[in-house]
Amino acid sequence: MSSYSYTAFYDLDHTILDGNSATHLVMESRKRGVMSERQYQQAVWLSILYKLNIGNHTKMINRMLSWLKGLRESDINQLSEEIFSSIIKETIRPEILDTIREHRSKNGSVVLLSSATTPICQPVTRYMNLDEMICTRLEVKNGILTGHTNGKLVYGPEKKVRMLEFCRETGSNPRKAWYYGDSHTDRYVMEAVGNPVAVSPDRRLKKIAAKHMWPILL
Repeated sequence: MSSYSYTAFYDLDHTILDGNSATHLVMESRKRGVMSERQYQQAVWLSILYKLNIGNHTKMINRMLSWLKGLRESDINQLSEEIFSSIIKETIRPEILDTIREHRSKNGSVVLLSSATTPICQPVTRYMNLDEMICTRLEVKNGILTGHTNGKLVYGPEKKVRMLEFCRETGSNPRKAWYYGDSHTDRYVMEAVGNPVAVSPDRRLKKIAAKHMWPILL
């Protein structure tokens, strides 16, 4: 049974961060020669399709991860740590830190719940002293990344599944839980918690939030 009164779950990209962590990782990897020009162009193209809401998002995200195939897990972890320290750390939203402090003052547990991958989520979780991290894990064989996920992508309906699993395991009530997210794909988990908050929501989530009268944090 959890010693916390409730749990506040947070998305990472465009929620905790004012931007997208994967974009910084891809750009820096291209700059350092870790990613080929062809892989970079594919990532940019897939990102455009994703933003335009064209095609299957889950398949697109999985294709975006294919550039990691054959790379050492330790090298990507080190690269992610460096990028977090030099770039990503500066994009943490001050207003989100205010909400975290408020939840802490009320004995709330603070958990990262994101489709972002482990190498990026780990330094964020450690730096912000979050209680738990639920994210997309990368498949590794003998220290080498396969370019695939280990288990399901924590995206869309899967976020709801993972949130409910966490609540069951910790004895936390999802109807007392909070979720902060920015995308319409977060609606599944937002509908399952008692306190959803839309953070700088995309156009579709803004409409959903207005319909349900969810608070919006810009």
